[in-house]
Amino acid sequence: MNIKIIFENENFLVIDKPSGIVIHPFDYSTEYTLVDFLHENYSKMFYIDNSVTLQDKRTIELGGIVHKLDRDTSGILVIAKTQEVFDELKSQFRNHIIKKTYVAVVEGIIEQNKFIIDSPLGRNKKDYKQSTNPVNLRGELREAITEVEVIERRANTTLVKLLPKTGRTHQLRAHMSSIGHPIVGDKIYGSKIDSPHIMLHAESLSFDLDREENTFKSEMPKEFFNK
Repeated sequence: MNIKIIFENENFLVIDKPSGIVIHPFDYSTEYTLVDFLHENYSKMFYIDNSVTLQDKRTIELGGIVHKLDRDTSGILVIAKTQEVFDELKSQFRNHIIKKTYVAVVEGIIEQNKFIIDSPLGRNKKDYKQSTNPVNLRGELREAITEVEVIERRANTTLVKLLPKTGRTHQLRAHMSSIGHPIVGDKIYGSKIDSPHIMLHAESLSFDLDREENTFKSEMPKEFFNK
């Protein structure tokens, strides 16, 4: 697994996750994941109390993994090395204190230069997708806010900057689909343009730790310039 280490100290690790890598095993899966990479290279972080139980009854230790990116989403990921740092970062993510910036190529031409999508998200009872208008709601709708800024308009796509103010699962994918501009390659959320993967990249991440501000950036993949 070719993982680029952007930064590392005794408290945390920052990586540039390539598209195509799964963070941890899912139900009945056996493929190599980021968790396997961390076990091989950073085994001490698995003393951190952080696990998930899958539908196949396996309990997976996640170590210092504080947040996740979808398989096809590339970019910045911060991983704690100690329980104290894990708890602090987890709290900051939960309270939407950490600043995250994504770039994406979306279908169609967005006319507004800058706007906010403020649409709660939920799931249908028979569907795992997030939706702003679930027909048969499972659970409850949860607040979801995304700021959208146009970077460049192209022939039939738009390059945008996305700043999530909340951290819901599939939030950016569901929000862009809800306004008729699905992310290129995201067929689950309605994309009609072929792409090797979803054109979504976690470009930067900022957080405070021990009264010091930390900002990390990842260059936009080359293929984002051509879509």
